[in-house]
Formats: sequence, structure tokens, C-alpha cells
Amino acid sequence: MQSNYTNNFIHSASLEDSFYTAPLGDGGGNSTYNMFYGATKLIFEKAEELRNRMTEAEEILWNAIKINDFHLKFRRQHPISLYVADFYCHAIKLVIELDGGYHENEEVKRNDVVRENNIKDFGITVLRFKNEEITSNLENVLQKIDNTIIKLQLAATESTESKHNSPSGDGGKLFVIKIGGNVIDDDAALQSFLQIFSSIKAKKILIHGGGKVATKIGDKLGIESKYINGRRITDEATIDLVTMVYGGLVNKKVVAKLQSLNCNAIGLTGADANIIPAVKRPVKDIDYGFVGDVEASKIGANTLQLLLDNGMMPIIAPLTHDSHGQMLNTNADTVASSLAVSLSKNYDVRLIYCFEKKGVLEDVNDDDSVITLITKDKYTQLLEEKKLFDGIIPKIDNAFDAINSGVKEVLIGDAKDLIQNVTDNTKGTLIK
Repeated sequence: MQSNYTNNFIHSASLEDSFYTAPLGDGGGNSTYNMFYGATKLIFEKAEELRNRMTEAEEILWNAIKINDFHLKFRRQHPISLYVADFYCHAIKLVIELDGGYHENEEVKRNDVVRENNIKDFGITVLRFKNEEITSNLENVLQKIDNTIIKLQLAATESTESKHNSPSGDGGKLFVIKIGGNVIDDDAALQSFLQIFSSIKAKKILIHGGGKVATKIGDKLGIESKYINGRRITDEATIDLVTMVYGGLVNKKVVAKLQSLNCNAIGLTGADANIIPAVKRPVKDIDYGFVGDVEASKIGANTLQLLLDNGMMPIIAPLTHDSHGQMLNTNADTVASSLAVSLSKNYDVRLIYCFEKKGVLEDVNDDDSVITLITKDKYTQLLEEKKLFDGIIPKIDNAFDAINSGVKEVLIGDAKDLIQNVTDNTKGTLIK
């Protein structure tokens, strides 16, 4: 939970909303009552008293976590059985405790251990921090909280997935995820995304776009960027530029960051191990230059499977080759879709497109008008009503092409909502 979260996310309920005057004791099956684990009236009164006189450290942490990237609701001074937890999130059963100088007393420390073990007996995870950690190194504290939330959500996901969604192939579940320039160009966004990406326990492949780096470096080298209808014209100088930037700088930057997160990533272009052969796009009305159209039937799925099954995660730049020594610039969305289809014969594939919007919007001027589910009938209706902006239509077409060819489902949404997309489809647009 980075410190700037408070600028980005919806507010939690007010103090009054978070304090329940629920019947005493555990209601048995009612999740609202079960939030208190049999707390007595005395514990409720103590919680209210503590809530009205929070310490400086508690105030700082509360302001940092009450609005968060995971859309989780935390409650402060929350009754749990015989205790009052400093902060509690019932959705993931996480308690956060803060210790002041009082807790340095040896007897108090022993009581803290007993208290913590008793709380854990309810299946609750407990994080404990010292007050000075909050006041002097809040970012580190928030990072530890982030990591714990991710682990808890992924554990819940794996438990659910073990009961559902048996794979169509023999290799298990595979996520094929594409990120665009809005993530690549923002170091903080990229680091946040890769942290979540690295925590996904299933097999995964990441396809990245190029962002604005090639244009910036091209300007310095005197290579002019040319576009027609928003598509880059890849002349001879430009193919050398994007090969250098996409396959080198950007790709290896992502790989290095993942290695720092203990992920055994391997950076590739379509030419490496012949994984993505393509043909140079024929000239019709427009000559796009050295642009490649993927030869889907020739994708090296077996090579990718060999990497995946040996614990490596391929990080693929949007570059292919023509089998005659020429590199080709290729649309990253198309690369992602083609790989997802090819690998669906061996894995239960979920394809995820991460881009700058929260999902497919019914009203392009309203970022909250996300269409959560698009079926073929719904898509036809949206096209007839002209409710989709032009830029999203190729992405949806790619999605349906992938589904028609064996991919289980496709998700489109904001990269920072990835963890929700991966777990329960509550964010972004699901296409199936």
C-alpha cells in the first residue's frame, strides 16, 4: 500500500459504518457477526474508547491503508474475541498490530505472543509493527502489508482454482499477459505491476509493448518517428531502433526487475529459438515497412512449454522475424493473442490485456462505465449502437478470435487491477 494510494482509490466506510452494534457472541454462519469472533459488550466498549484516542502512529497508518489499491475495507480498533485489534480486514482475515514502548516490557511481550496465537487460531494472519517503523519508514511498512495481501489473495485463488476450471490441456493453468506503454513508461507503475505479476503462482508469459522510449531515443539519434492512423511506419532505420530498444533496453530492464523479485525470467524476441516466425506485411494502400504478421501455425509452442515447465517465465518483446534474417516489428496485442491460442492446446490459458483504462467502457468519457462482461451478442449490440471507441475494437476482435481458437477467456483492464482480474474477475472486462 504505497503512500500515494490515498490519491487514487475510493474511501472506506466512515467510523460509524465500521462499528457494528451486532448481537454479542458469534452468530454462527452470519459473516457480519462472525467478524467479531464472540467479542463481549466490554470488548466493544473498549474498542470504541480506543478508537477515540488513536496514537500518532495509528493515525498515520490508518490514513495510509483506509484507501488502498486492493479496494479492501480495513476497520480500526476492531473487536475480535477477547481482544481489540488495531486494524482488521475481514475480507482477507488480516490483523495489523502496532507496538509502542509499553510492549517492550517482558511480561507484555509474553502476553502479546499469547494474544497473537489466540487470534491466529481463528485463521487470521497477524502483522506486527513498532510505532517507530510507522513514523520513520512508512513505505517499508506499506510494502510488507502489500506483500502479505498479495500472498493471502493468491492463496485464496489457488484454493478456489483447485476445485474449478480443470485445464483443457495437460500443462495446467497459464496466464498470458500483455502490458502496454502506459506501464512501460512509468517506472513506479512498472515496479508495482511486476511485483504483482511475480506473485502469480501459475505458469505465466509476459508480452510488453515498447512505450515512448524508442521515440525518445530515435529523436536523439535523428531517426524521425512516422505514424499513419496511429500505427508506426517501420522503415530500415526504425527497425534497427525498435530492435535495439524493445528487444534490448526495455526487455532486459523488465527481466532484471523480475530477477530482483526472485523470478527466473528469460527475455526473448520472436527470433530467439524461432518462437514467433512472421511474414512481412504486404503493401496494399499503405506501406508499413518492416512490420510482421505472425505465422500462427509456426509458433514454437513446444519451446515455450519447455521453458515454462522448467520454471522459467518468458518475457517477450513485440518483435518477430521472417526466417530470412530480417527482424520485424509486430503488434504486441497480436503477439499475445497468437501465443495464447498456440499454447491453449497444452494449457488452460487465460489471456489478459492490461491497458490505460479500467476495462471496455460503454461511455468513453466516463472511466467508471466499465462493461464487466461481453459476450458475442453483447458485442454485436455495442457495435450496432456505436458505443465502442475505435481503438478498443481490434482488441475485442483479437479476444474473440482467441476464444474461438481455444483460449478459455480474455480479460481487459487496468494493470493495477491485475490481482483482482486474476483472482475473481471483479475488475475490468471479461470476454467469453
